[in-house]
This record gives sequence, C-alpha cells and structure tokens, in this order.
Amino acid sequence: MFSIWPVLFTGVGATLLIQVTRSLSYKYSPSGQLPRAPRSESSWWLGHEWSIKSNPWGVKYLRWTGLLGPIYRIKSALWRQDIIIVSDHLAVKHIFDNAYTYIKSPAFSDLFVRFVGKGIVWADGDNHKWQRRMVSPAFSPQAIRKMAPAVMLSTEKMVSRIQGMCDGQATVVNIGGQLSACTLDIIGRVGFGLDFGPDTPEGKAIIEAWHSDTAMFRTFAAFLSPIVIEVFPTAKKVITQVGTRLLREQPNTDGTDIFSILVRESWEGKQRPDGVRRLDDSTLVDNILSFFIAGFETTATTCMYIVHDLAKNPDIQQKLRAEISGINISNVEEIENLPLLDAITREGLRLHPTVLDASRVATQDDILPLRRPLTLPNGQIVHSIPIQAGQTFVVSYQAINTDPAVWGPDADQFRPERWMIPGALPAKDQLPFGPFSNVSNFTDGPRVCIGWRLAIQEIKVMLTYLVSTFDIQDTGANIIKYSVPGAEPFVDGVGEARLPVRMIPL
Repeated sequence: MFSIWPVLFTGVGATLLIQVTRSLSYKYSPSGQLPRAPRSESSWWLGHEWSIKSNPWGVKYLRWTGLLGPIYRIKSALWRQDIIIVSDHLAVKHIFDNAYTYIKSPAFSDLFVRFVGKGIVWADGDNHKWQRRMVSPAFSPQAIRKMAPAVMLSTEKMVSRIQGMCDGQATVVNIGGQLSACTLDIIGRVGFGLDFGPDTPEGKAIIEAWHSDTAMFRTFAAFLSPIVIEVFPTAKKVITQVGTRLLREQPNTDGTDIFSILVRESWEGKQRPDGVRRLDDSTLVDNILSFFIAGFETTATTCMYIVHDLAKNPDIQQKLRAEISGINISNVEEIENLPLLDAITREGLRLHPTVLDASRVATQDDILPLRRPLTLPNGQIVHSIPIQAGQTFVVSYQAINTDPAVWGPDADQFRPERWMIPGALPAKDQLPFGPFSNVSNFTDGPRVCIGWRLAIQEIKVMLTYLVSTFDIQDTGANIIKYSVPGAEPFVDGVGEARLPVRMIPL
C-alpha cells in the first residue's frame, strides 16, 4: 500500500536542507558579515521591521546608524533574508543611479497597480524609460513656470480660509489640514485644470478618505497587509473618473495643466511621425494618478513642518517676513530667488523628508562602493561590498539627511543659515546627492522625482503667503511623528494627525 508520509518527510527535509544551506551561505558572505542591529530590539517573527514601524518616525534608523554606521543589517519579518540598511552616500548614489539593476520589490508590484495603476511609479526597465520620456514635457522648467498662477490661486484661497477662521483674532489652526487642502486644490488645477478644493465633491472624497485612514496606517494589520488601506483606491477612483470624463471632451489645446500637455503629446491609437508609440488613455490617466499620490500629501507635510519650525524660531520668521516685504509676491520668479526663503526650504527638506525610506532589490550580482570604509568582524577594512542577486536594500532618508558624522553636531537642528554661510556645509563630495542641492528627498538617477521643481515652487509660494499674512506662533504642543505612511504629526503621539499652530493676522 502506498504511503504519502515518506514523500512528505523527504520534501520537508529537502526544504530544510535548502534553507540551512542558504542561511550558512549568507552568513559567511560579505553581506552576512555586516554589523546587525541589536537582537534585543527585534521580534522573533517580525524582526526589526515592526520596531521601525511602531516607533516614532526614523528613531530606530537614527539610533542604529549612530551605533553601527551608514551600512548595516536588520532582521526581516517572517524569517526572510536580512535587509541591508544604507545611508552611505556613495552606496546610495550607486543604487539610485543603477535603477534598473536595483528595482522596487516585485512583491509589491500588484499593490502598486491597485493603488496607482501602471504609470511611471509602477513601471520599470524599458517601459519606465519610455513613460518618463513621454511624461517629461509636462514637468519641464517652462511647464512648471506656467503652473505658478494655479499654485498662487490655491494658496490665496487657503490664506482666505484661515483669515475667516481667525476673524481678526489669534486662533489655533491645524496647519496640516489647511496645507493638505491647499496642495489637493493645486493638484486639481495643475493636474486637470479643475477645482479640487475642500468644498468640491472630489476634494471632499479624497480628504475624508485620507484623514480617516491615517490612524489605520499605524495598526498592526496595516504593517502586515497594506492592502487593507482604502485611501489610495479612493483617490484612484476619483482621478480615473475625472480623467476618463475629460478624455471624452474636446481637449484644451492651449491648456497648461499636466493633463492637457499629456493629451497633446499622446493620442490613443496614433503614432508620432517618427514612429514612437504614444501613451494610451489608461496609461495617461495612471500617470496623473501617480503624480497625485506622489505630490499631494508629501508637499503639504514638508511645508507643514517648516511652518512649525518657523513658529518655534520667531527670529528667523521675522527675517523671512522682512525679506518677503521687499518683493512683489504675485511674481513667482521673485519668490523663488529669495535667499533666506531658499535656505529655509532646503533646511526644511533636509530635516523633514516625508518618505521614511526606499526599498530596492538587486536583480544581479554587483559590487556596492562605499564612501566610508567599513571594518568587518575579522578586522578587514573594505571600500566596497560584493552583493548577491535578490538582496534587499532600504535607503533611510532621515539618516542620510541628519547624520552627525556628515552634517555636524547640530545635524538635527533647524539652522537655515548653514546654506548661506560660506564653508558652513561639508565638502560637496561628502554630502548626499539629489536634483535640489544636497538633500536626498527626491532620490536621484533615472527614477529621480519628476515633479521636484513643482514641489519646490509650491513650498516657497505657500510659505511666502503664510508668513506675509500671519504671525505664526508655537502652541507648545508636543509633536511626535509616525509613519502613516508619510511623516504625520500627532500631539503627544496619540489621536488624529494634526499640527496646531497659533495664527495671528497681521
């Protein structure tokens, strides 16, 4: 009589043997010799990943980087291979520059499709190269300059709303909520040429979904299964409906919004004279959705924390107000050329990256160069590390931007003057890489954030209008950041995400 048990035992034994062999092979590989985060701070089945997620924003990355240096390992959840955490600038640049060797995790591919469709955020390899080439005209410096009136109009509406709330008196305002509504309105105007303000059906649907679900992002269920979060599907539904409706209408051939530019660049089923394929309708709408997801809350969050920094530093706020008083704030070029405002923007971006980290997987064996030499347990000093295909890396933006070994002992302090005083910054080759000065927030290489110029313009315009209209004061609230999934503020670390400041009309 045939018995299945010998077959099962053989299969289990073979699986265990393979796992043990892989474990031993990794243990004695160069990657396996990297220092590892303290075992006492990990879970037997959730590794160090839950510790990162459940603690305040970036706390664990900063602690371990200070303890172990700019490259180390953490134990992954569910007994997978160790993850390498990287903040060494040369290693990070190598990973970002070789974006088609170090790709976004294939495990999240289906999740990306559900949340943001098959646009530029999802795409990889040749598909990504082609989509980026097609979408780039909508984000050129010339196109961004033409979006300035829409950015200013949305910002003026926000200022007017806050003035109405204040009614001439000092009033505590959740500045995060106001800035989120403003950036959503901006996205609607520069994305579609439509009003996405907080009183519109589209704006209400997205804002309500976003803010009601931020608490869920902090739950254990969200850590194990991001698919339970419904905010991105809500945004996807709204954006897809609007885009599909507009595609049925007569296009605005003179429109300066991203949708109009992309429609001009690509008609479904048609070819350019040179034979290059154009974006089809679904890919076009998916790219608008990608832009929305990447640019809505991230820009608002960065600006929110800068406003909070100015509230805690009234002397800097007053200097900025004096600088603004000397220009015409309806002229975006004058705003963008203000030296102190530029320094404040750079410092705010450095201190407040709104994405905690970036995960990449090596698709082939490689050599990872290091800026800072690493001493292995056997005493060997290495300047690079051999990498095996399948290795997962996580780039910590907070560690890159605030490492005291790079930025000095005041790395965690808001000091805009470091960007203005000659010699106050380390040598350029010691600093992070990126399209906007020496901050890593927008990544680098082929996957550099395509909308970074618009984000900078939005931040500078919103700060200019707020500081010129209100005296902004700190309420003394204890603000603690958590990843939900961006860097959201919580008073005393509890309740709903909010950042209260006192606004006094000038």
